Amino acid sequence: MKIEVNNLSFSYKKKSAPVLDGASVVLEEGNIYALLGPNGSGKTTFANLILGLLKPSGGSITIDGKDAGKISAAQRAKSIGYLFQNPDMQLFAPTVMEELTFPFEIEGALTDEKKEELKKTLKDFGLEGMEERFPLTMSGGEKQRLALATVMSRSVKFLILDEPTSAIDMGGREFISDFVNGFAGGALIITHDKEFLESLKNPKILTLKGGKIYEA
Repeated sequence: MKIEVNNLSFSYKKKSAPVLDGASVVLEEGNIYALLGPNGSGKTTFANLILGLLKPSGGSITIDGKDAGKISAAQRAKSIGYLFQNPDMQLFAPTVMEELTFPFEIEGALTDEKKEELKKTLKDFGLEGMEERFPLTMSGGEKQRLALATVMSRSVKFLILDEPTSAIDMGGREFISDFVNGFAGGALIITHDKEFLESLKNPKILTLKGGKIYEA
């Protein structure tokens, strides 16, 4: 997968100062990217533009050569996974298992084979035996692993992780680091966590400042 961002601009209000102003970057499958920048610089806004949750004021985004504006947010979610900074924002089902089965159920694709596959996904993320747990009663690390499991159940090719270590302990941080380093696709990680950043394998450093993206 290749995501190309060209001269991207965005403002929340027409007359307000732009959050992004001529940002350009190419993100490719097989690479880990770390997006750095001060609070309020537009990092999460940039992620939301890639995901189709916001519309650019100017510039363009293409995904594998296709105009992203013609690809719905729902379609993008099948190939680009997003891990919220706060996993409570993406966990809504009454049980852990239903967090994974819900998307397939509404698509009419929840076969017995898929159920077994999803059970294996829970095991891979250290959540075996928690199928009937209420997600919001889980620890921060467990919630983060569940949120990541729900994303990966879609077999995405690119991940966007927004401050993935902000609410988890050392064990959770190591799990996320090991997962990202072993992921065959691409990943864009928004983080202020220097220790986590140092644990990543050869990340390409991007800095968002003054509305533009700079590569180290």
